[in-house]
Amino acid sequence: MTLRQNAFTAATATVLIFALAPAASAAIDGDAVVEALAAQMKKQGLELTVDSTEVRDDDIVISNLMIAVPGGDDGFKIDKVLLEEVVETGTGSYVIGRVGLPSFSQRDDDWSVDFDGASIEGYYLAGPEETDPIAAVGIYRAMEVGPLEVAHNGNTVFKMDGITSTMSPYESGSTLEMEGEVKDFLIDFSQIPQQNVQATMAEVGFPQLQGRMSASGTWDTDTGDLTVEEKLILDDAAALNIDFAIGGYTPQLIAAMQEMQKNMEGQSEEAMGVAMLGLMQQLEIGHVTVELVDDSATNKLLDFAASKQGTNRAGVVAMAKGTLPIALAQLQNPQFAAKVTAAISEFLDKPGSLTLMASPPSPVPVAQIMGSAMSAPQSVIGILGIDITANE
Repeated sequence: MTLRQNAFTAATATVLIFALAPAASAAIDGDAVVEALAAQMKKQGLELTVDSTEVRDDDIVISNLMIAVPGGDDGFKIDKVLLEEVVETGTGSYVIGRVGLPSFSQRDDDWSVDFDGASIEGYYLAGPEETDPIAAVGIYRAMEVGPLEVAHNGNTVFKMDGITSTMSPYESGSTLEMEGEVKDFLIDFSQIPQQNVQATMAEVGFPQLQGRMSASGTWDTDTGDLTVEEKLILDDAAALNIDFAIGGYTPQLIAAMQEMQKNMEGQSEEAMGVAMLGLMQQLEIGHVTVELVDDSATNKLLDFAASKQGTNRAGVVAMAKGTLPIALAQLQNPQFAAKVTAAISEFLDKPGSLTLMASPPSPVPVAQIMGSAMSAPQSVIGILGIDITANE
């Protein structure tokens, strides 16, 4: 696989290494650790192979670790992975004090990747006897991914300052607190080889995009209550804020999902999707808020649409205002349709913020939402307490 094909997956592959890294112990069996790692990665739909392992006291050095999607391309290779202070728990599981990935640079044709290394601390690698479905997918204390840069013909296409993630100590039935951050990143569309992408992004007014992401959440692993807050900021463009709470995300549900994936191995994605949808009916929706905060993107997109339609911004806005009531009439809820039309019209006239909220009086089972959507779609608005506001 060439760097042209995998340049943008380097960061993702790196993170996957950490979230699924192997282990060892006093008289550690390096091959057994790799087998445990391969089994855990298989649960994530990935395939792992290594050339060799070397045990040094309670450390393990893995050489030429390859990660691939079964039936996909050649995958992504990492020359060296170091597992430090590996301890076997006695149940075929391992606790790894630190997983280290050294910095590296790769060159292939016109592409290059420069990566500053990464580490994960306090990683638990589950063995075949692990019965806790949460522990089985990998628990860690902290992760840090260093700066990454992808270039084409010596010009930066993508650059990221790093990723950090922390998780509170886990015990069965405890509440986990999680935080994560994708530090400053830059995408330079003007350096992407695809001329159509360059031209489109330049015409929209964003030849480059830079920003950052952050997320935090709590998960009561006893009750299955999960709350998450996420924020994506694109400088001088827009910000997206997402806040949601769901219930029913229990260890039992996770175990059922793991069993379903194992039993349906080799079946079509469509069949797996239907099965997964059935399991998701056990969840409950507490609330969902999605807020878009404009910082020039809306008017730039309106101007771009206007240039394609041979009109101006005001013409596009007028067209949208005229089309909205017709499209929303299908909801069979005139009051809600009028509110949506008013909010979006206000936002288009003077872009500030647009907020969509679902705030039911009490958590609503997904099964109830799906049933209502099939029998009386218009009722879902009231069931979820959906509302929309602009510039508040």
